[in-house]
Amino acid sequence: MPLSTLTMTPASSPFTKGVTVIAAPFHAGAYCECVGKGSHRIVETGLLDALQLAGIKDVVYTEIDRVDAFEGEIGRSFEVKRRIALVVAEAVAANRFSLVLAGNCNATVGVYAGLSQDCDVIWFDAHPDFYTPDEVTGGYFDGMGVATLAGHCWTELAYSIPKFRPLSLNRLIYCGIRDFEKGQREKLETYDIRAAFGDGYPSTLAHRLDELLDDEYRHGPALVHLDLDVLSSDVGRANEYAAKGGPMELQLYGCLEAVVAKRRPIAMTIASFNPDMPGNVKIAEIAVKAACMIAQAVSSSSEFLKQ
Repeated sequence: MPLSTLTMTPASSPFTKGVTVIAAPFHAGAYCECVGKGSHRIVETGLLDALQLAGIKDVVYTEIDRVDAFEGEIGRSFEVKRRIALVVAEAVAANRFSLVLAGNCNATVGVYAGLSQDCDVIWFDAHPDFYTPDEVTGGYFDGMGVATLAGHCWTELAYSIPKFRPLSLNRLIYCGIRDFEKGQREKLETYDIRAAFGDGYPSTLAHRLDELLDDEYRHGPALVHLDLDVLSSDVGRANEYAAKGGPMELQLYGCLEAVVAKRRPIAMTIASFNPDMPGNVKIAEIAVKAACMIAQAVSSSSEFLKQ
């Protein structure tokens, strides 16, 4: 399957205009390195065909162009977010669901901007990604995605993303987080951010998430962010930062079912998958099914979810 822009044969679709799959195969702005390889692997695992089998006939695939001309990791990464925002905005204008296959988590800043409406963000991850430059100890830029999204850092660059506005933290719900650097769990408590923590008893994770979703925003719009290292490392190592604890495969699906029961997904990001790590085949298969679960939940048919 060529990884260039393509359109699958249009047919009757349960969506108004179908699904736009947007690949952003970058790690720190570098093309197809580390987690930047994950976008293509998910497509090669059969994502586009799986969407069709799920009843979604109108599927468009497009890819964000390389950003090599921009300066440094930060400059390249923000240009990726700007371009994602523009493509998502085009999909919104055409009544299409955006399914973004990103290397880095912080791509969701661009997805949220492109949606141009307030919505919940349901953030599946082993990590909070809530570090600011003054707090981070390892220098990992991608660990600042939520902090950037909330307007806590990189504000001038964030506002260079078309239609960017900060996410109100009362619209953020974490699921599966469990791997914290010093002070980060306490920071969530300081800001009263809701979380179904991944440590403890993963078998109850879907129930805990379901309770958090039973609020004043029930059945409202939501952006679903799926960092694949939310999965327990016993399933496979989605990336170098995979951690013990968290959901196994079926527990993740239970969490996604809780989301679609109490929210209306309007876009999805799948991120942070390095296919060079052990267990990559299984991780890619889970990514495909998770994407189909969310995408088809937007449609009028529920046959896929019954399988």
